[in-house]
Amino acid sequence: MTNDSENTWELGDVIHIVPESIGEPGSRRFRINVTCSNGSGLLWVEKEQLYELALAIKQLLGHSVPEHNNQWDSVYGIATADYEFYVTSISLGHDQSSDRYMLSTEVDGGMGSLIIWMSELELDGFADQAFDVCASGRTRCPLCGVPLQTDDQAHVCAKTNGHHKPDE
Repeated sequence: MTNDSENTWELGDVIHIVPESIGEPGSRRFRINVTCSNGSGLLWVEKEQLYELALAIKQLLGHSVPEHNNQWDSVYGIATADYEFYVTSISLGHDQSSDRYMLSTEVDGGMGSLIIWMSELELDGFADQAFDVCASGRTRCPLCGVPLQTDDQAHVCAKTNGHHKPDE
């Protein structure tokens, strides 16, 4: 459903929502693939946006952040959707009367917003998946936190002031 006067697309209740990464570690792109009662959307986000959204969801729900599996899983297929936007900001809300949670995204540099609704269980499950997707990239150096190369190249670690291989 579209409200053209305000450029707001209300997709309704979530049927399916999945955070995805596309591409090889180190050059991945991130999106939220959502199907709702009134349409579907591909919402392109930055990795940091996805991670911060998952943190905000857990904080809103009062749940703890899960352990991450750090296994790389990428999506190669092209999904089709009614709407495809680049997200510039994301807001969360809660309607106490219906006990539903709203995820509202400002899209394409202020061109409008897209709104979806979901249950606490759906929102919590999405946050868990988002943490897994964000953690599934390149392994990070345990000392300095910088992503390590995907091959056996030496890593320049600021904490050791020198080079070491990822397996050292």
